[in-house]
Amino acid sequence: MMKHYLILSLTLISVSSYADIMITPMIGYTIGGEVKDAQDNRYDIQGDYNYSIAIEIPVENGRIGLFYTQQDSQLDDLDLDSPVKYLYLQSSLDLPINDKLLGYVGIGLGGSYIDVDWAKGKVGFSATGFAGLEYKLTPHIALNAQFRWLGTTVDSSSSTVCYSAHDVNKCYIHFESDWMNQFQSNVGFTFRF
Repeated sequence: MMKHYLILSLTLISVSSYADIMITPMIGYTIGGEVKDAQDNRYDIQGDYNYSIAIEIPVENGRIGLFYTQQDSQLDDLDLDSPVKYLYLQSSLDLPINDKLLGYVGIGLGGSYIDVDWAKGKVGFSATGFAGLEYKLTPHIALNAQFRWLGTTVDSSSSTVCYSAHDVNKCYIHFESDWMNQFQSNVGFTFRF
């Protein structure tokens, strides 16, 4: 385990000697996602707060790096936990507005982990698209706000759980389609080293 930390540390040191590193911790809110049961009743994944972090380096007119986000939520009316975690390799294009304000748009590819008891397929391919604004407070700190779409492939045919609601027992719950869409708004600070 110590060997992995040493390799990671050496990698970060070597990258930082050639380029700036930008670390952006954020908090936000995520909405979207739907499941249904065998009786075709539909249940939304409740919107909930999320936390995220981006670690990026500048490249030409933009940035490239990693983005991680996690939402802890439940299914409406069923009291079933439905946390979702995403990890992306992402790239964005900087769109300068003035000396202090910068707009950006980007895309990312990666995976998601849906940490639920009622799904057999918990890991899926995921994609993201995002846009945001960054306001420079100092040469090394900026306020950052963004809007992001998160899409994940899910196995809608292999999920199951039994539950009781309103004195009626129902079984077999699964994702509404083979693609789950969520939307996220985030705010945080970018620290440039």
